This record gives sequence, structure tokens and C-alpha cells, in this order.
Amino acid sequence: MNRVQLNGRSRRARTLILLSAVALFAAGCASDRTRAESEDRRSVPATPTATATTAQIRTDVDPLKRRFPQLGELSGAKWVGQTLGKDSGSGVPGPTDVSLDGVVHIEPATLASITGGGTWKEQGIDCPVPGALAGELGDTKSAWLHSESFDRTVTQNQYSGSFYIDKQNSRVYFCTVNPKTRTD
Repeated sequence: MNRVQLNGRSRRARTLILLSAVALFAAGCASDRTRAESEDRRSVPATPTATATTAQIRTDVDPLKRRFPQLGELSGAKWVGQTLGKDSGSGVPGPTDVSLDGVVHIEPATLASITGGGTWKEQGIDCPVPGALAGELGDTKSAWLHSESFDRTVTQNQYSGSFYIDKQNSRVYFCTVNPKTRTD
């Protein structure tokens, strides 16, 4: 082989290697973008959509006491648990998300203790109220107190959850996703 033939093959080989490297780099960038988007979805609580199943109203308090011990003694509970649909579009099979939403009466002394500290704002309920519970709550746009600090106290930053206080009627509305059973 002469030198001209070798240089031509060498150039083609370098070009092929260069194009392969560019393709791998581009694929890696796309993979990083997809991974970053996935991490963003995990770090920002998503608002999953409920499935089309009709929620049954439950009245038992033991499951709520195990998940929300800060609320003390509970009575008059009306709550629903619903399997949530996926909104991420990832299509990857995994654990099923469950929402737990409801309203429960708490002892006036517990209510005073909870609302006596922290920063509470008067506001409406910000999370979607399941249709099965709407009639139980009445006006959801005013007369409720909310504290992000109290939310963090109850959830211990282990799941998504908001708790709204109706001081006038000694009740709490909760909207949570995947609430953990507490062992402490």
C-alpha cells in the first residue's frame, strides 16, 4: 500500500471515530437531561391525578391516628383513600401513589396547642377536595388556617401533605400523598 491510500483510510477512520464520539456525547447529554427532568419531578411534589374510581368515605380513625399522631384524639372522621394516576408520563412501572384526604374533629385543647405556636395564615384549602368530601367541608375558600411549619412537623418531610385548621368547628382537613405510618 502506498502512503496516499494509508492517509485516506486513516482520515476516514478518524472521521468515523469523531462522528461516533459526537453521537455518544449527544446521547449522554440527552440522558442527562432526561435524568435531570426525572430528578426535578422527584424533588418537587407532583400533583398526581386521581383515577376514575369512586372514593368510598371511611369513618374509622385508627389509620389516621397512626399517620397523624400530632392531631391527638380524633372523632367524626370522614376520609377517602384513592389510588392516583401517573402524571409524569415516564411509563416506568413502580410503586402506586395513594392520596389520603379527609376531615376530622380534634379536641379543643389539642387545637389550641397546635395553633398556639408557629406561623398560621388564614387561607382557603389549596389542594383539590375529592367530590365525596366536598359536602362535608362547606366553604373551602376562607376560614381555614394553614401553617407550612405544621405540615413539616406532621409529615417529617417524608411525604407530601397539607393540614388546614377550622378553629371554629375544631376540625382539620388533610390532603396527603403516601402518608407514612408513624412508629414514634
